Amino acid sequence: MPGQLHTCITLIEAIGQPLVVIDRSGVIVYGNSAAEATFGWRKDEMFGRAVASLSDRPGWRRRIVRALDSVVQDGHWSGELIVERRDGTRAAVLISASLWRTAQKGADFIIGIVTDISKQKRIEARLRRRVAVQRRRTADLEQHLKQQLTDVRLANRMLSKEIAERTSAEQKLRFQAMLLAAVSQAVIATNLSSDIIYWSRSAERIFGWSESEMIGRHVYDLVAGPRDEAMIADMRATVAAGRTWEGEFTLIRRHGTTFPAFVTVAAIYDEQQQRSGSIAIISDMTERVRDRQALADANARLQEVNADLRLSRDLLHTIVDNLDDALALIDSHGIVQATNRQFARLFDMPPDALPGKPCSEVCPTIAPILARTLSSGLKASGRVQMNRASGGQAILDVYSIPLGNASRQAVVRLADVTEHLQLEAIMRQNERLATSSRLAAIVAHEINTPLQSIQNYLYLLRSHGSEQSAEFLDLVSDEICRVSGLLRRLLDLHRPGDGAIELIDCNTVIERVLLLLNSTLASNGIRVEQRLTTPLQRVSGQRNALTQVLLNLLLNAVDAMPYGGVLSITTRSARETVDRRSTHYVQIVVEDTGPGIAPDLQKRIFDPFFTTKPHGSGLGLTVSRQIVEQHGGRLNGQNVPGGGAAFIITLPAANE
Repeated sequence: MPGQLHTCITLIEAIGQPLVVIDRSGVIVYGNSAAEATFGWRKDEMFGRAVASLSDRPGWRRRIVRALDSVVQDGHWSGELIVERRDGTRAAVLISASLWRTAQKGADFIIGIVTDISKQKRIEARLRRRVAVQRRRTADLEQHLKQQLTDVRLANRMLSKEIAERTSAEQKLRFQAMLLAAVSQAVIATNLSSDIIYWSRSAERIFGWSESEMIGRHVYDLVAGPRDEAMIADMRATVAAGRTWEGEFTLIRRHGTTFPAFVTVAAIYDEQQQRSGSIAIISDMTERVRDRQALADANARLQEVNADLRLSRDLLHTIVDNLDDALALIDSHGIVQATNRQFARLFDMPPDALPGKPCSEVCPTIAPILARTLSSGLKASGRVQMNRASGGQAILDVYSIPLGNASRQAVVRLADVTEHLQLEAIMRQNERLATSSRLAAIVAHEINTPLQSIQNYLYLLRSHGSEQSAEFLDLVSDEICRVSGLLRRLLDLHRPGDGAIELIDCNTVIERVLLLLNSTLASNGIRVEQRLTTPLQRVSGQRNALTQVLLNLLLNAVDAMPYGGVLSITTRSARETVDRRSTHYVQIVVEDTGPGIAPDLQKRIFDPFFTTKPHGSGLGLTVSRQIVEQHGGRLNGQNVPGGGAAFIITLPAANE
């Protein structure tokens, strides 16, 4: 396990929050003590197991695969899952996963922090049950209240009839009083002036005032302000019309607190069937409102989560469909499961027609690369040519990436590099022509001097006669040999090769380039210092391409020192260790004593068409870096302490 991860684990073990570390293939590589206590799996049982194999519930593998893909692509993922503990019980958990990148290539990990929300889920379920029970109770209560109102009406009629019979009436009144006292809801009776004439024991318990304190008081004193006068008017009109009114009021208790109440109001009639007042049955709805609000809050949170999920899904679909590269999900049998729009556009097929087709039928050229991934579970890549449906050929870079699950699915990414390669070829050709133009100017300057000497010697030969002709002819011959040697060196150095790969001695290439530019360097007052390591391992590549890189760097150094300076060329061997594998390199360092690279331009010097020269193309360093990278190396530029710039070419040494 990497050192950084080990350090983090030491700190995380002290945290009570469950934490699990997964590699990019979905295999558990670490779980802390809290995770062991939460899920019941010992650490040795968890390590090495695939997360997708921890449950056989439908949809579990699919959700895990989607979550891992989201972490790899976006760097993070969070959501709820139902996981199985070792004892078979299930728990609802909230997982927050992030991608943790290490310094080692290919050693990324996914860190998941788990929060057990089973208790919250149980509370929510219990809350929903309580709400359902309360609804049933309320319905029963409403039915009961209606029945009670019916009974009250019946009692009123009985009272009207029994006024004449005092004994019978008193018995009935006592019965009614006992009945009302037994009701858990508050029962309040008023006269036509809305003054309270009856106050039940339940009313004393709910409101806190005794019967003696409330008899004679106005019933609307119980309504908390501000009063809804329109609702009160509607209630009065409904009762006056002989109908029962039902609604909700906010009422006030004796100690000043308010509470929501469900109120049922009906008319009271005397013996002559004239309305003499009203009776109200009041139910305290505090708990019901609290439950209803909790359910509403839960529904609101659920809607927010659903909205976020829909937004994330739409955003993911939008991103995938608008990628420049073509993407396709292929199952273990090589059948296309899903694609983005670019994949369908590349093969000139409707997107709905692709799922279910064999990949070998859609694009036979990428089938061998995909087969390597499906058979080995490892990444595979390659470059293929494909005939377009509209005509012409396309060059595709194919990347086959395994999903890391037991079903051996893979994601295929196709990048159309046809235009990119064409532009690279044009850039190289333009830079080669620019370099040739500069060399032509140098050669013309070098040839001009011996040609002038030949012309002067021929003039002297005609002027002095034959006595000195042999001497002048020897001088002319020397100058002609000088021109011939210069042209031969130019042809040897800059002859366009066939692009064949060969073993190259970098010291030899440097010496030939310096031999060609010797006069130019001397005429510009530039002194050359060579520190060439011998023997030096050879590199594998194209000689003319590496020659072009050196010519670009040396000519740039000449331009950087218009008033003279020192040009240093160094070769050396280097070694780098990546993934415990040691690789040998050859480095070429070109330094000048010019003004160096301006700090604000250091990040742009390799950008295409960027130049600080009045007549520069802006492609020299861009093409040079591309050539070096195609040889498996890298080209870097930096300032030298004390002044000047240095460009370092690093190439892998050939295995001889």
